Amino acid sequence: MNSILVPIDFSETSENALKYAVSIANYLSFKIILLHVDSMPLMNNEFQDVSYLVNKSRDEYLELLKSKSLQLKKDNFLNGSIEYFAATGELKTTIEDFISVHNIDYVVMGITGCDSAITQFLLGSNAVALSKNINVSLFIVPKKYHFKSIKKMVYACQLDMKDPVGMVKVKVLNAIFGSSLFVLHVMPNDHFLSKKESDIEYYNEQKLEHVDHQTCVVQSDDVSEAIIDFIGTNDIDLVVMEQKDYSFLEKIVHVSATKELAFKSPIPLLTFHN
Repeated sequence: MNSILVPIDFSETSENALKYAVSIANYLSFKIILLHVDSMPLMNNEFQDVSYLVNKSRDEYLELLKSKSLQLKKDNFLNGSIEYFAATGELKTTIEDFISVHNIDYVVMGITGCDSAITQFLLGSNAVALSKNINVSLFIVPKKYHFKSIKKMVYACQLDMKDPVGMVKVKVLNAIFGSSLFVLHVMPNDHFLSKKESDIEYYNEQKLEHVDHQTCVVQSDDVSEAIIDFIGTNDIDLVVMEQKDYSFLEKIVHVSATKELAFKSPIPLLTFHN
């Protein structure tokens, strides 16, 4: 059975992400896998290595996860099963390894782990970092967002290259959720489409010939704010962004925009790495 992985730290934010994951899992008839990673890094100055302080034993965490699984089954009519695991280690690396071993299809994470600024920064950064490194789609869910049917989806992408792989993934996602699709290109102010960009836009339109969609071009020097404005104006339910392999300078700009959007977006962000 296809599966959705939900990293959980028992905070309000991860609990909210879990609720979103349950709704997605029921919609897709996927099973849910809960994963708690106990990771508090400690630097050993003598040997310059990192160890981890374990707050509870693995068995204690498994008992907590078992209780949560039973409660989820009691409170929700779940189409799929629930599995749960506990591990110790560095959060991002542990999740990446788990995805590889367990053939995960989707990951659902909250953008923050709790209300403290330090934890918000660490877990928020991990969510964005994961989106760059994993080969599965990742939902990043705002702290207080409640699931709504995905009736409108926006694919925010650049006119930088013909990319049938990314477009195919978006078409599949759109078909799964049965949503209307908006393809959004954010261009700098005073920018005019080059012949190459026009050719790419035409190529992409051919790929979407039989898909219910609209293509929109917005001019703004602030990519994340332009997307957020578009979300509000068009009542969007999900933002989709593709994590590509960029040059060093391109990566600085793109990752910054992705991270800003992840923290500021009022709706979930779905990323995939191509």
